[in-house]
Amino acid sequence: MFGTVNAMSKRNAPRTVAQQLGEWVVTMEWPDGVENAGPGRLMIEPSEPDTHPVGGLSSTVLRQIDFRQAIEEFRRQLALSQEQATVSENVERMRFRRIREELNEGVTDHYLAMLSSAYVTAVNRGQAKLNDYLAEMIGKPTNTIRGHLWQARKQGFLTGSPGRKGGRLTPKSTEILERIIHHKWESPDQTLRRLRDAQRNPSL
Repeated sequence: MFGTVNAMSKRNAPRTVAQQLGEWVVTMEWPDGVENAGPGRLMIEPSEPDTHPVGGLSSTVLRQIDFRQAIEEFRRQLALSQEQATVSENVERMRFRRIREELNEGVTDHYLAMLSSAYVTAVNRGQAKLNDYLAEMIGKPTNTIRGHLWQARKQGFLTGSPGRKGGRLTPKSTEILERIIHHKWESPDQTLRRLRDAQRNPSL
């Protein structure tokens, strides 16, 4: 039985696959940059915390470790993570295209709600140089975007104090987003499932 793997973390978290071997759990870890080799680290521990299986570890347990299947699972998870990353990038491009289109109509309520949503998403994923990132994606100077975020807070689309990082969408923003965006700001996983469903059922 396999566990999950964190294969594409931007924060360089360990990339692991787990196997259940009776009363033991084996966790194999791959370092960043390694995709076509075995794990660089292996940890074996009781499947029930604070217990010690009778007899302890032995060569019998070690022989049950299936490195081949673990590597196959790791590669499968990598492929899925790369697919999700591609979907995430596409979702982000579509989002900012909608924001740019709305800004062409002026600094409207719709624009401020959409900008606030993009801002909160970027904050939650730990985006560096946040205002610079939003400015680049929208195609406006950083000071302009900073001013738009100030307006979003002042007009009740985004919580928090002007000039301070962070905040949440307000009900005012949520109401607008639910009305103007068919799929709202769906997550990459939700988008991936939707696209796969569409491929399996093209007539829908």
